[in-house]
Order: sequence, then C-alpha cells, then structure tokens
Amino acid sequence: MILHLKQVIDPDTLTAVREKLAGQTFTDGKLTAGWAAKGLKNNQQLEKTKAADGIIELLLKRMRAASGVDSAMRPKQFARVMINRYAEGEFYGMHMDDALMAGIRTDISFTLGLTSLQDYTGGALTIDDSSGQRSWRLDAGDLLIYPSHYLHQVEPVEHGERLAMVGWVQSLVRDPQQREILFDLQAAVKTEHELNGHSEQFFRLTKSYQNLLRRWADR
Repeated sequence: MILHLKQVIDPDTLTAVREKLAGQTFTDGKLTAGWAAKGLKNNQQLEKTKAADGIIELLLKRMRAASGVDSAMRPKQFARVMINRYAEGEFYGMHMDDALMAGIRTDISFTLGLTSLQDYTGGALTIDDSSGQRSWRLDAGDLLIYPSHYLHQVEPVEHGERLAMVGWVQSLVRDPQQREILFDLQAAVKTEHELNGHSEQFFRLTKSYQNLLRRWADR
C-alpha cells in the first residue's frame, strides 16, 4: 500500500520548524547511505544535535497524531528518522533502502514534506512498483507512506530548496498486504460506528479486525 496523506502537519508547526532549521547545520547525505547508494546520493542531512532531535520529535508527534498515520504504519519502532535538504541540482538516484538499520528491520519508509510546492520545482519522489514508475511532489505537511521493498529515487531539484523528514519503520505487521487489509477494516469499523453506532455490523467488523490483528501482529 502506498498512501499519500495531505496536510498531516498544521501550518503553524511547519513555519516554526522551518525557522528552527534555518539556524541548523546540514552535512553530506552520503554519511548515512549504504555502500551501494553512496555514489547515487547527492543531498544534505540535518546534523544530529539536541536541537535537531527536538525538531524531529515534534514532527513525529504531530505526524502520528494525524488521522490514518499509525493505522497505516502500525509502528513497532522507528529504525531511523532524519531531515534532509536538496538544493538546486541535488538528487538521490534510484536505490533500495537497507533491509536492516541499526539491527532493526525496515518494513515501511515515509517522507514528510516540509517545503511548499511554490518554493521549489523538480524534486519528485519516484517509486518503481509493479505498475511502473509513479511520482509524487509533496507539499508542506504532505506525507507519503510506502513499503521499503520498492526501488525509489528523488529527482533533481530544479529551482529552490526541498526540505523533508524521512524515516524507516519496523511495523507490528510486517506483511504489506496484511497491513492494507487491517487499514481498510479499521476504516470500515469507524465508518459503521459513525453511521449506525454500536450496530450488529459494527461488532462483527470489530471482531474480525481485532482477531486478524491478533493473528498477524509481530510482538
């Protein structure tokens, strides 16, 4: 399941984050690339400091509070989260994310846009799946969630600057098809309750959802 959620971060938080980032140091993105991706990675990443950790913690808190985020990812733990920056001409060529980061399995990747589409051109995130290549240009506050097993790339930024928070998640449910079934079932449970309250159908859907989660959750 590839999921594009819009405006998961409110404008005031985004403005505050961008102001804080303006005073932070960014380093060569190759420092965190795997050996095969180092020659393909041409971007910058936020240097790890106490201030940087605070920015990431704030964004993660706001992101996870948004509707649909945790039910899509079902995070067990975050393998790595960072903020990157692409200036004009910078890119990240087609690559595969590492299966393990710091010993943690990566099931899900995500990108949270921090820059308005009006402030940069190019910089699309392109994913190569069974249907071919598809691209997304993320607005500030937009979130793209996708399985980590896809090849993907960030196209060169043509003008302006592209800021984003990226991360990798070990999910409680490692199989992407099972995660999608649970995501849809949970949405159906909520919709049925909104329409008909504690109906017979609500309890039947809830039973199926909880029992499948119990069966598939990796604890």
